[in-house]
Amino acid sequence: MPLLLRIALRNLLEHRGKTLIIGTLVALGVVVLIVGNSLMDTAREGIARAFVDNYTGEIMISGTAEGPISLFGVQSVGGIDPTPVLPDYPRIIELIEAENRITAWTTQMTGFGFLRPEDERIDGFRNSTLTVLFGAETESYRTTFDNVRIVSGRFLRPGEQGLMISSSRLKELEERALRALEREEIEVDSYPVSVGDQIRIIGLTSDGLPSIRVVPLIGVYETTGISEGVGFELVSYIDPQTLRAMLRLNLGRDQSVELDPSETELLDRSDSPGGMDLDDLFGENTGFDETAAVDDQFDWDDLAGSASRAQSIEPEPAADQRIASQTWHYVLARMGNPRHTSATIADLNRSFAEAGIDAQAGNWEVAAGPFATTADVIRTVFNVAIIVIGVVAVIIMTNTLVISVMERTSEIGTMRALGAQRGFVRRMFVYEILVITTVFGMIGVAGGLGIIGLLHIIGVPATNTFLTVLFAGPELRPVASAMSVFGAILIVWVVGLLAHLYPVSVALRIEPVRAIQQE
Repeated sequence: MPLLLRIALRNLLEHRGKTLIIGTLVALGVVVLIVGNSLMDTAREGIARAFVDNYTGEIMISGTAEGPISLFGVQSVGGIDPTPVLPDYPRIIELIEAENRITAWTTQMTGFGFLRPEDERIDGFRNSTLTVLFGAETESYRTTFDNVRIVSGRFLRPGEQGLMISSSRLKELEERALRALEREEIEVDSYPVSVGDQIRIIGLTSDGLPSIRVVPLIGVYETTGISEGVGFELVSYIDPQTLRAMLRLNLGRDQSVELDPSETELLDRSDSPGGMDLDDLFGENTGFDETAAVDDQFDWDDLAGSASRAQSIEPEPAADQRIASQTWHYVLARMGNPRHTSATIADLNRSFAEAGIDAQAGNWEVAAGPFATTADVIRTVFNVAIIVIGVVAVIIMTNTLVISVMERTSEIGTMRALGAQRGFVRRMFVYEILVITTVFGMIGVAGGLGIIGLLHIIGVPATNTFLTVLFAGPELRPVASAMSVFGAILIVWVVGLLAHLYPVSVALRIEPVRAIQQE
């Protein structure tokens, strides 16, 4: 055994009190690090599984924009920026299909809107419920994700116009509709809302103008797995062509809209003899009684609804249908081996750059957008807490070591008088602190692994859906990783070395003669 190590062990045994104080801090720090990192890894795994398995896949491919793009659109400050359409869609699909590490993929569009039953007795946004609209290719989406369970009705069929909403959206629709009808004191016969009813969708667009469509309710679903109840019930599935029309993404032939004579009355009056000149609308005299209520003359909400119901979409030529079918916001892909995700993303981005395609590939965190920050926020809070605990530990250890050095003044002076160099004294203290951190660090490792093992055996039940996601299942059963164990030991080594710097500098400033005289 090296001389310095024997001296370090002797000194630690002679000063058991100080050694136990420092060692206890080290052991507790290791326990907190191992258990905390295990819980953080579990939370991250839970959030990742909720999104990867149910909504994002391991890879999302999208166009590019000034702000970050996620599955929920472009993240920007204020307003709704338009989500870019995938450029050169056929070429992107060729590159995806050539990548054998990708086992399944689907296409999708995203929009936002308000839902309400199509009933002339109900009007206004206050009676509508907010939803996130997902338009996807039905067959490939169900192959890629198994995230919903039909409780009423059925799944959307390929090429079918319609809407699928969650049971929570259905409940809120019914509650809002009933409240509206109660205020108007109208007898209700057609509620609750059921499959087959017409639902009005008031879509939100980037230009601020609402886009209204009326579609039948095809099915009601519930989310499955650990995604259940954590905001995903806001999603409504709509047929892609309707969503394209709402987002004004139709690239095919213009749709013809037939309007009733009452809806063109204002325009017809401008052509009739003695009628109103439309230019007068922008003059000083508008011709309207300013005291009259506009809503008494025109029912704007009913007009928009009539226009949406009166749409007559003529069959598009095959070429136009092909172009429209290639209009998507995202491609979502699943990996055979998730460990190859980063390499696959890098290869896809390289291929896009070489082919001159203005597209980008990202992982599930990019696709999840603001929702993925939950795990990062939790980890950040934990890391801040660890930093605070580490600073306190350094201060306590430093004070303890300073006291220990002052008590050993004569010993250090005698060693220096006998010829011990400054480097020898410095290495002696380094050996002492390394012995303490290693021995008590291993005790902390045993304690941390014991706590994790106990939690894994017992299992802590998740009491709500948010905890279900964080626990990566209905029960918390954490598992420690080798990286967290080695990381904890490394951290306490660093903390110990930092704590010993000042005491060593105090020891090296002691003059040998004065140190001996103090005894």
